[in-house]
Amino acid sequence: MSDTAVSDVMTTPVLTVAADETLSEAAWAMRDTEIKSIAVIDADCDPVGILTSTDYVQAAADDVSTDETTVADYMTTDVETVAPDTTVADASEHLLDSGFNHLPVMDDDGVVGILTTTDILRHTAGAPAP
Repeated sequence: MSDTAVSDVMTTPVLTVAADETLSEAAWAMRDTEIKSIAVIDADCDPVGILTSTDYVQAAADDVSTDETTVADYMTTDVETVAPDTTVADASEHLLDSGFNHLPVMDDDGVVGILTTTDILRHTAGAPAP
C-alpha cells in the first residue's frame, strides 16, 4: 500500500457541480451515479467545496427546501486536495489527521478524481473497484 499512487485507487469519474446549483439537483446526480461526494468547482475547475451525503443529511435535518437551497449553503468549504502521484499511505495519513473522508485529487488541469476512505479500504482489502 505504501507505494501505490492515489491515481490507482481514486474514484473516477469525479462528479462536479457549481456552488449555485440546488441541493435537489446535486442529490439527483449523487443518486443517479451512486456517488456519495461531489466536488464543487468554480469556473476554472478549482475546488471551492465538497458536498457529501453527510452534508445532505444535515440539510434534511434542518428541513430546508432542497429546490431552493444551494450547494453553497451546505458544502464543506475547507477543501484539501492531493496530487494523483501522492501515495495512498500519505493520503491515508492526511485523511486521519484532517478528519475528512474525501479528498479531491487534482492535477494541473483541475479535479481528476476523489479519494475516499472506501477507496482506501477497497485497496487494502484487495477488492476490485466497482
